[in-house]
Amino acid sequence: MRLDALSEIQSGYITRGRIVPQDDGPYCLLQARDVNADSLSYEVDTMVRFNPVKSSKDWTLKAGDLLFMARGARNFTVMVKDDLPDDVLAAACFFIIRINTRQILPNYLKWYLNQEPVAHYLNQHSGRGVNMPVVKRAVLEGIDVPVPPLETQEKVADLAMLMQKECALLHQLAEKRVSLITAACVKAIRKSG
Repeated sequence: MRLDALSEIQSGYITRGRIVPQDDGPYCLLQARDVNADSLSYEVDTMVRFNPVKSSKDWTLKAGDLLFMARGARNFTVMVKDDLPDDVLAAACFFIIRINTRQILPNYLKWYLNQEPVAHYLNQHSGRGVNMPVVKRAVLEGIDVPVPPLETQEKVADLAMLMQKECALLHQLAEKRVSLITAACVKAIRKSG
């Protein structure tokens, strides 16, 4: 099923000039710098508060929305969780994907949009911006998404989440090993000198 049959897709907030941070601004802006492409997560604490010139086309993010990074060499999708403050806008580098059917789970769709078949499709159909690749809305809308039963989607999403946690733990373990081995080497040098 095409992505546009499963969801509504809207571009992020297009700035009308420079973003001027305001501590008491009524909105937060989630930008590319707030998102970690490796862990497919975002940081709430780094978002900028500001007072946007908002239009009726600008969507405020809500739990279950998917943010698709449309610009740059690496496209990825992050899911909005319920940890966001109220009144958060996504920057223009993102497309906001809002599921409009009960046939598909947000976690499953996030997983699928981060898989190799989608990356291959995007690579074949994406254009180039001034200096970087850009995915156009029509290309994103045309992604063909397999829609298995909800039970299967849930199992796939759970397994993907466990795999991501395992990768994070293995990364932490590798960092600890480097630290321990380096400390042992330094200690050995000091003893021999």
